[in-house]
Amino acid sequence: MKNLKSTLILMVILTGAGCAMQTQFSSGTRVIKVVPGMTAGNYAMYYSLPRTVFDIEVIVDKKITKPGPFAAYADRFLGLSSVPTRESVEYSISEIRVNTHPEKDPAQMYRIETEGKPIGARVSLTADGLIRGINLPISPDVAMSQGAVQKLSERQFDFPLFTDLTLRKSTEPIPDTIYRLVRTDTSFIKIPLIRLEENQKTLLLQAKEAADNIMLLRTGRFKLLNGDYAYKENDGTRIPEGTSLEVIIRELAVMEDGYVSLFAGRTKTERQTIKFSYTPTGQGTVETFTLCSFSGANGVEAPEAAGADPVVLQLNKGEVNLMDQIQWSDEAKSPKVPGLAYRIPEKSKLEINKARELIFSREFLVAQSGRIDFVPASVLADEAASVEFYPAFGSIKNIFHR
Repeated sequence: MKNLKSTLILMVILTGAGCAMQTQFSSGTRVIKVVPGMTAGNYAMYYSLPRTVFDIEVIVDKKITKPGPFAAYADRFLGLSSVPTRESVEYSISEIRVNTHPEKDPAQMYRIETEGKPIGARVSLTADGLIRGINLPISPDVAMSQGAVQKLSERQFDFPLFTDLTLRKSTEPIPDTIYRLVRTDTSFIKIPLIRLEENQKTLLLQAKEAADNIMLLRTGRFKLLNGDYAYKENDGTRIPEGTSLEVIIRELAVMEDGYVSLFAGRTKTERQTIKFSYTPTGQGTVETFTLCSFSGANGVEAPEAAGADPVVLQLNKGEVNLMDQIQWSDEAKSPKVPGLAYRIPEKSKLEINKARELIFSREFLVAQSGRIDFVPASVLADEAASVEFYPAFGSIKNIFHR
């Protein structure tokens, strides 16, 4: 019954979320790596070492081009050649963002067993069981809530319409001759009458009027800028200046761009963010992983898509740690675990290539790229000795004596 009570108290301590979990070490402390099939016993707790996970965001621009209604007359009236004559869609990668976050490494979980009378050494863990420190001053963490927001919207792509075809009506009067029969005493006489009918203007005529409007806008802007209106055509009206003149010039340019787009076409760009995640294995000096495939016609596709360029992630370890080159004696090759396990992370260079073209390169500190070592047992047995770890990497931050 006493053992059951102790076990329940220990379970309450381990499951306290939001606060650093602490437990007393005894003079006889053992740290054992958890393996499948291990049997649980009394007076034990668990902690995990972290591993680094890469979060990759690929920012893709989708550019849609629509030809103008007067594209066929662009060269004739404006001297514009090679304007688009049919609708097209083009994808391009504009940006890549890479971040990291730590998570528990399921292959690096340890069990702490104690025997005898507790002597005061304490182990501090994070809310999710990562190592924080040994014998740290007791200062409960403030519980932190985790929230997420997901915005839902219909992916409707509204393209601007070509509405300003001309400053005039889209119809024109076309004369039509009709005849009226007039009866005389001896016969009927046909009298011709002229009737005007409103018919749709031809595309050629609309294009010519739009080109004329462009020339008028350019001429007006030129006269405002060189002072012709002030000296030649001014009837005494005050000429705009300062901010007013800037606004007028800017709006004239906007109007001109609108009319030019009737010939040169219009484009619109939509930005998309595609997210990927990669967890390094920490094995070997080079790791490669195909994130996706990419093509200008279809954008991001499955890694095995045919006709697209593969986007490959490559992780290169830095220099070899000198500790890994030490020649250990036979007695030290498999020593008993003397204390808490911790990581010694190493820098690795992350590169992302598209069709063998380097588009991203940066060094990151990766927890699982380094070696695992152990805090000496003497530190665990000393109540005045404290060790603080980096929870994101499982490495030692501070060692001090109180």
